Amino acid sequence: MTAIIFDCDGVLVNTEILSARAYRNVYARHGLTVDPEAFQKVLGLKQGDILKTLRGSEGGLLPAEAESELTTEILDLIRAHVEATPGIADVLRGLQLPFCVASSSDVARIRLSLETAGLLPRFEGRVFSSSMVKNGKPAPDLFLFAAESLGVPPAECIVFEDSVAGIVAAQAAGMYPVGYLGGGHLPPSHAELLRAAGARALIEHWDEALPVISAST
Repeated sequence: MTAIIFDCDGVLVNTEILSARAYRNVYARHGLTVDPEAFQKVLGLKQGDILKTLRGSEGGLLPAEAESELTTEILDLIRAHVEATPGIADVLRGLQLPFCVASSSDVARIRLSLETAGLLPRFEGRVFSSSMVKNGKPAPDLFLFAAESLGVPPAECIVFEDSVAGIVAAQAAGMYPVGYLGGGHLPPSHAELLRAAGARALIEHWDEALPVISAST
């Protein structure tokens, strides 16, 4: 492999936990409750796609006009509580290959998350969002765009992802998908879902990443 692509939420930073809290809070204010298992099924999707899919336990969708309320809630929680996933800063410092971030979140949220967690300087000029392509994950568009921007063939890219949608997207792009399970927001059963989606390897801690990268080359 000659390049590395990282998902952001739940991989570089602990924002999936914060996002889930924000969704629960906003849905509750609109009289809806969200089953945690339902939220797991929309991991990795764009916020707009989540809102079209994620129904409360009562069967209702969040009103479209509440999307800005949800965005504000998520960003407020990120500013107050976001942290880098344990060990990722050391991995980034030790990488000898070019790398980037490719996320379903919009650019402003990606940059806020990385900046607050102290990781943004490592990714300047290499922040890619699903807002830059036609189709979000599980389509391969974002990962193909990231590889093209890095000047690297897709087959030479390894992708670290926590979501089924992301693993499917990396597989469809012809890349080497690796499932990351260390974000603190995934149940034990998620490992098999990632493997079934096409993950070539699974890691729970970032100190496992370099051996996986070496083995994939």
